[in-house]
Amino acid sequence: MTNERERILAAIGYIPFLFFIPLYVCRENEECQFHGKQSLVLLLIYIVVSLTLWLVGIIFKFIFGSVPLLGFIFKSLGWLLYNFLGSIIGIIYVILILMCAIFAFSGSTWEIPIVSKYARALKI
Repeated sequence: MTNERERILAAIGYIPFLFFIPLYVCRENEECQFHGKQSLVLLLIYIVVSLTLWLVGIIFKFIFGSVPLLGFIFKSLGWLLYNFLGSIIGIIYVILILMCAIFAFSGSTWEIPIVSKYARALKI
């Protein structure tokens, strides 16, 4: 990717929910398309993991939390899953999008191991 405009658009595409910018503005550039698709897949994985942690945390807190004698353990586990693990996953997500944006802005491509496989298979 040699065009500075395309590199900037590919980097902007890693801002959450702005993945469509490189997908639709740079339709002819394969690298911009890849960055947009990788950003979309990364965002979808983050949303699914966050919602799953939220749902499991709710189940532990409110359903299993009412079990006599063990309720405190389930409530604590629900809090740990949603707040602690959710925060760690959020930090990992931010680090990944920053790294990918830096690579996109520099004109190179960093393929996230699992995410890039699905990004390449995505037909948009």
